[in-house]
This record gives sequence, structure tokens and C-alpha cells, in this order.
Amino acid sequence: MPRFAILAVVGATIATVASQPALRAFISKWSGIRAPGGVWRILAVLLALANLKNLPGVWHIRFFRAFFYQLYLQPTPIPPHALFQPVVTSTRTPLMETDYNIHKSNSTYFSDMDVSRTHLFTAIVRNGILKNSRRYGQGRSQKGVDSAEPRHDYMIALGGISCLFKKEILPYQKFEMWTRLLTWDRKWFYLVTHLVKPGVAKPPSWTLQPWKKGEKQKKRVNGEEKQYAEETREKLKGAIFATALAKYVVKKGRITVPPEEALRNAEMVPLKPEGWEFQSSAHGFVDGDVDSVFPRVVGEKWNWDIIEAERLRGLKFAEHFAAFDGLHEVFDGGKNGALGEYADLLF
Repeated sequence: MPRFAILAVVGATIATVASQPALRAFISKWSGIRAPGGVWRILAVLLALANLKNLPGVWHIRFFRAFFYQLYLQPTPIPPHALFQPVVTSTRTPLMETDYNIHKSNSTYFSDMDVSRTHLFTAIVRNGILKNSRRYGQGRSQKGVDSAEPRHDYMIALGGISCLFKKEILPYQKFEMWTRLLTWDRKWFYLVTHLVKPGVAKPPSWTLQPWKKGEKQKKRVNGEEKQYAEETREKLKGAIFATALAKYVVKKGRITVPPEEALRNAEMVPLKPEGWEFQSSAHGFVDGDVDSVFPRVVGEKWNWDIIEAERLRGLKFAEHFAAFDGLHEVFDGGKNGALGEYADLLF
């Protein structure tokens, strides 16, 4: 019913404007619709506005907006216990992002996820980026004199991405990207992104936006909690459009910064106690139990047993993704011949 009311108001407004000669003359003069080529200019402007997201330079604006906001303008510091929490970004699919099937083209998923991952990863390592920035004096001696060692900023590089498509996204359909840290190994951070229908997932709280109201958790008894969890799991699973896994590396000059060190510099993990060993049984982690990949961190207690449990859960998936590195070795340069060579467009 509200949609019909909106359409009625819009229709009445257009009819009112059309009935006023002075307004028609003003709009005609301002728009230049009666000038030579005026109709085509207006259509070009409307097409550009309808596909604003795909205009030249807009991706860079989206990317740097996410980067600088999380690095310099984020009002709430991210607490360590939120290390595995997701960042949610939303967008739509303009007509220029659709393929011949009139749904979101597979190639356009990656540019959208760039922005979502930038929000998350910058928020996680922001303290490390700032500490190692030349602007903040990292690499200087205690006396404030430049040290002999060269100073380098953190550089974050995408090492690879794989995406699984499940459902189509229609033109101008809104969707959410839920991106979180999945795990890390000795070199790579692994980030998982789920593209889902908006409004289906409702977290109980928003760590970096405490002013936002979360979904109240209703108490359930007599087996209702298990049934509710299963129903919620199926509902969330049915809302997924696609899922992607990406890996990032942190560099300082030519040196690779191990993820654990990068997180420690960012004040996201504590120092490991001397002689520490992971106690898997203490946190219910079963080797090979991939169903336990979902984060179980509750409250603000944060020690290396909890951190390692979360890391190992995600590593069960990341290990398969890391094995893709071996595919580089199968390129043989057409040792047994090739089918043909063709230009993509003109040359």
C-alpha cells in the first residue's frame, strides 16, 4: 500500500508541474531539451546517474573513502575481542553491471568486495598502519634523529580471491556484504565475504557503532534454542547470493610481516606467554570438525587459547584455498600446441 501511495504522490506532482506553463518553460530552458541534441544529452545524464557506481574514478572514491574513514575517522577503537566480527557494507547492482542474462555479472562481484574488505582489514590493522607510518615517526631513533635503516610504511596487498556463486542478483537489487577475518597462517590473512539479502542477518550488537540498536536475543527453553539455531542457520544459508575467500599479505618494504606480528603491532592480540601450547580440548575444538568454523567468542575474555581456536577453525577452509598456489605450476606455455590466438576487441 505505501508503494501505491508514493506512486500516486509522484504522479500528482508531475501532473501539477505539467499544468503550469511557467514551470514547463523554466524546465525546458534549464534542461535544454529543445536545443539540438538536447534529448540525447538528458538521456546521457540520466544513464550516468542510473549507473553512477560505474563511472570512471568512482571505484577509487569508494575505496579511498573506506580506507581513510577506518584509518583516521573511525570514532570507536576496535577492541581485540572483536577480531573475528564482520563488517557489513551494502550496495546495489546498476544496469551497467549486468550481463546478457540481465543479472549481476560475475566479474563485478570482485570490485564490490574490494570496498567491503578495505573497511574490515583497515579497521583491524589500523593501529599497525599508523605506528609504521613515516608520518608518525616510525624508524627514528630515540633522540628524534633519522636512523640509518630505511623507513617503510605498511603496504597491504591482495594475493588472490576465489568466489562461489549461488543465486543471481537482479538489476538494482540491494545486497549486503558481510566480511570478516577467517584465519591466518605464517604469511597470509584470509578474509571471507558473504553476499546476502539485506535485513536477514540481525546481530545483537554493533561494536564500532554502539549507538545502533542490535537485535534483542529472546530466551528460549526446553530445546527451543537448538531448534531456533537450526532454523536461523537455514534462513541465513538461503539468503546467500555468493561467498568469496581472499588472502592478504602485509609488507614493510620488501619484508613480509607475519600476520601474528601485524596483529600484535595493531594491538589486536596479546603477547604469547613463554612456553604457551594450545589446549584444544579446553575450547571444544575437534580436529576435522569444519562445522565449528563459526566464531564462538563470547564476552571480552581474550587469550591465546581462544585466538588459536578461532584461527584453526578457519584454517580448515583456508588450507584448501592455499593449495591453489600449485596451479601456477601447470602452465606449460602450449607445449603440445594451442587452439588459436584472438584479439579481445580491435587489436
